[in-house]
Amino acid sequence: MIASLPLSKRGASPRKIAIDCLHGVIHERHRADAKLDTAFSLYRLEEADQRFIHELVYGALRRFYSLEADISRFLKDKPADWLRMALIVGAYQLRHMRVPAHAAVDETVAAVKDTPFSFASGMVNAVLRRTDRTPPPVKLKPHQRAELPKWLHARWRDAFGQEAVQAFCQQAQSPPPLTLALFNDDRDEWMRRASAQGIAAQEGRLSQKALLLPKGGDVTRLPGFEAGEFLVMDQAAQSAADLISGVRGHIADICAAPGGKTSVLARANPRARIHAIELSAARLPRLLQNLHRIRAANVSVVQADGVRLPLAAEGVDAVLLDAPCSASGVLRRHPDVKFLHAERDIARHANAQKKLLTEALRALKPGGRLVYAVCSIHAEENEQVMADVPGWKAVALPGSLSPFQVGDGMARLLPSARHDGFFIAHMSKR
Repeated sequence: MIASLPLSKRGASPRKIAIDCLHGVIHERHRADAKLDTAFSLYRLEEADQRFIHELVYGALRRFYSLEADISRFLKDKPADWLRMALIVGAYQLRHMRVPAHAAVDETVAAVKDTPFSFASGMVNAVLRRTDRTPPPVKLKPHQRAELPKWLHARWRDAFGQEAVQAFCQQAQSPPPLTLALFNDDRDEWMRRASAQGIAAQEGRLSQKALLLPKGGDVTRLPGFEAGEFLVMDQAAQSAADLISGVRGHIADICAAPGGKTSVLARANPRARIHAIELSAARLPRLLQNLHRIRAANVSVVQADGVRLPLAAEGVDAVLLDAPCSASGVLRRHPDVKFLHAERDIARHANAQKKLLTEALRALKPGGRLVYAVCSIHAEENEQVMADVPGWKAVALPGSLSPFQVGDGMARLLPSARHDGFFIAHMSKR
């Protein structure tokens, strides 16, 4: 395995950048958005090139396992990791993009020629040309058809059944709708303004603030962006923050970045003092930026560890804990997640979640409200965490969440066309 290839600032083709970014995700376990942000800041790229690279990387991540089966038919020997990523990027163009076949093959080969792997450009050319001439493989293994690692497919199949897994994995093979949390109280009026700009929007069902825009685009051009009328936020996450409203005392928002749920709390609890607690210094600027844009004056940001809160025992009236997790519910939005987490990570996350929840309960007043939320659908990070932490009692869920109930005060939303996969526990302190 090699490190990401150094790319010259001059003449770095979009395909070469995409191959390097894909290699960074698959073989170095870097987040896709971080790799792309680094590349876009390093190279002077036109906006169209940035969109093209983004599509290559995210599309290849979504379709990785079927593409790998596709190209493997024409390989005699296992190629170097970077070359395999080049073949995946080339095959994605041939199978899933409106790129002329000759351009997909020739430009991918040209990207390989400008690397230490130039000796293998002939092999890449031959494999991609055979891929273009041959129909995609019909017989795929179940995990390949679902575009999942073997371990994750087996775990979900056993938990939810093969039919359900295929259903939400099919959804994960295309980008999700753009979902907004609208802070303008008149949702119909905002939709009229959007319609006047040719933007179709649908109301979300899990939150009164949620709006679904089938097509993405530049959010800065949407009505009310400068005025802070909305944030980009999935409606499942919105529904978790909606459970805490009307509080007049102190609210702790633990693991607060990037600030979407904090913003919902600020608007729903204008008379409360909200402590947005985040450990990662790298994530603080985005948190502050979002809070500033929606003019959240009742929030103070604190850099601190959630397992050692700078809060007195029984000192806050409500807590929202959006705990770090395996992110298994957001594969459609973040397809790199299935390459960044291994099966052993689930137990590690669960242990951390129990510590965070125990500390959150320490800081909560008796009778105070607590919402535990994770964007994972693994039971070990969901109801099993709740079973292992004492000191709470369930609070009834609203009607919008009751169809997803998996226990008293607990709901698990499986990924769908309209929302991410998510788990929410609604409780009070005994």
